[in-house]
Amino acid sequence: MAGIWSTRVTGVRLRLMPRHPAIVSEEPFIPSGALASVVIDDALDDHGEAEAHGPDVHADELSFTAMMTPQRRGAFLAGRRALRAALHQIAPHSAEHPLLQTGRGAPRLPIGWTGSISHKRARAIALAAPSLGGFVGVDLEKRPTPRDLERPSIASRILTAAERDAIDGLELPAHRESTLVRFAIKEAVYKAIDPYVGRYVRFTEVELDVSDSGHAAVRLLLPEPEMRSVHVEARWRFEDRWIIAMARSVRR
Repeated sequence: MAGIWSTRVTGVRLRLMPRHPAIVSEEPFIPSGALASVVIDDALDDHGEAEAHGPDVHADELSFTAMMTPQRRGAFLAGRRALRAALHQIAPHSAEHPLLQTGRGAPRLPIGWTGSISHKRARAIALAAPSLGGFVGVDLEKRPTPRDLERPSIASRILTAAERDAIDGLELPAHRESTLVRFAIKEAVYKAIDPYVGRYVRFTEVELDVSDSGHAAVRLLLPEPEMRSVHVEARWRFEDRWIIAMARSVRR
């Protein structure tokens, strides 16, 4: 099967807020896709209220967050701002629509487009792309700090036996980071396949063969017969102190 990734890349900075602009780049791994990043704190004003001005916040999105806590509201709006910035890069008219969520909690995009959001305490990222008969997933994780190395590893809970064997000989810092890379990739894969499977997927139901070049071969170990026709490709990369993972699913 031919790959489902493109190799073209350009960059652009798009200002959405007066304090911290969204950073938008055409994503080289997703055909005609774009990845955007925003600062979560900028989704709220100095009083913890959602900012209502600017083209990056839709009135329906503000209404949707009315009953949320300030922290949850900030994360939700930051994710939508990132998603709107990414969508504006590739489909300006579609970016004018409200970006709410599906019954499964994924962002809801206009017909013909697919997207995914991930956020941590300080940062939100979003990936948008033409659906092309499939779906995308994105995940953002912080690289482990020296303090993180003092905590128990999650490897035994999220990795298959083959995945544990692949990193078994690594020293502690590299082992912990390699585990987190696989965690991030699996999270992105789960988002990309959720529209097909529609249920919680255990970590051991996805097995990865991860290369240092940023590629990851994905094996779906799911019992549903229909999932045998779903093909997933994934990529990952470091960006400063962050791990970014992306996945795309299509039916073969």
